[in-house]
Amino acid sequence: MKTAIALLLAGAAIASAYAYYHKRFSQPQAQTTEQNDDAEAKPEASNADQAGTVDGPIVQWMKKANPLKNLGASAPARKPHPSDHVAPSPVGTSSAIVHKTFAVAATTKFSFEIPPHAASPQLHGTYRSFLQQGAAQSSDEDANVDLLLMNGRQYADFLKRRPADTVFSVDSSHNQDVNFELPATRDQPVQYYLVFRNSSSSAEKKVVQADFRIDF
Repeated sequence: MKTAIALLLAGAAIASAYAYYHKRFSQPQAQTTEQNDDAEAKPEASNADQAGTVDGPIVQWMKKANPLKNLGASAPARKPHPSDHVAPSPVGTSSAIVHKTFAVAATTKFSFEIPPHAASPQLHGTYRSFLQQGAAQSSDEDANVDLLLMNGRQYADFLKRRPADTVFSVDSSHNQDVNFELPATRDQPVQYYLVFRNSSSSAEKKVVQADFRIDF
């Protein structure tokens, strides 16, 4: 009987010792495992935070500057075209070209300018030509002169004795009325030359009485 009780007590002591040491050595391991789990979780959380703060190329570009502002600054300014400038047409105005009597030995010219934006400039005038006073009596045809209207390029060729076109011309005459509509001008003025030419082969001067104007 005593032996049985002693065995029970010994078994209980062993069980208590086992339970005590098992609990003591298993808790630090569990804590260590939990700490390791926490340590592994923290880097992931840190990585997640870092991933959340990383900006893509578009976000970084938008932070550095206003895209609309940059686009406006980098776009080259368009050079204005002359047609962008709208100016009123000089309608209803008139300018005198020549109103006098003069002699023509070879040629006599009168220049005039049509201003910009003239929609329908018109040349109006009359002229009469005579032989110089004191000359021998002759027919009216002997007093004939040519009338030529040229632009700047044509007049330059005419001076160099090159074959030159004309904007308008009148056959040799001693009495002529002229009404001619010129091309409209754009953003620049246009220079013209009204030329009276002695059409006679002789060196005899002609006397011309002319009255010309340009209407707009």
